[in-house]
Amino acid sequence: MLASLLGRFTYLAILAVLCAAGLGAPISEDLVLLLAGAFSARGITDFWPSLAIGYGGVILGDLLIHHWGKRLGPLAYEHRIVRKVLSVGRQEKLRAHFARHGGLTVIVGRHTPGLRAPIFFLSGASGVGFWKFLLCDAVSAAVTVPVVVALGFYFGEHLDDVRRRMHQVQYLAAAAALLLLAGYLYLRRRRRLKADGAPGGGRPGGRAIDKSI
Repeated sequence: MLASLLGRFTYLAILAVLCAAGLGAPISEDLVLLLAGAFSARGITDFWPSLAIGYGGVILGDLLIHHWGKRLGPLAYEHRIVRKVLSVGRQEKLRAHFARHGGLTVIVGRHTPGLRAPIFFLSGASGVGFWKFLLCDAVSAAVTVPVVVALGFYFGEHLDDVRRRMHQVQYLAAAAALLLLAGYLYLRRRRRLKADGAPGGGRPGGRAIDKSI
């Protein structure tokens, strides 16, 4: 049914379905992008317009759910979409991540299957600004969207196999993003400790006191 809808209305359907997926509808964003690439290979659509529409649809859908979360504010954490997939403990951890590393949390969220929509929804509720969210999401999607559309273009006849491997790639990407985050936090903490251990570090005016004695 999804394939027939996209095949009939092409670019408009790709944009509309991706926006719906971004808002939490039970539609696979990756499947839509794979089908967009497959239709390009068959000549139903052109590759570059499909890629551009796919990218724009992904970003627009993400911005819509971010805006929705922002309008709800703290009440977003009580929404059934959130409570269905995130325990209270995980919600609190996510809230802390947004407060300390909002942009990086958005980047990791884009590569987390099943949690992408709730994370983006809560990013708006947790105070991640529009421009920060847009920048982080756009950069992250600029890597994944072309890859998925290209996979659909070259391997459209084996979409089931590609989808299975896509989930593996997404989990690996999320793990890599988490490792980068951990490395960043480690280096940041190390620099802070070095600064505190330097002469006069952490004691403003320490040298001035020594000279006055």
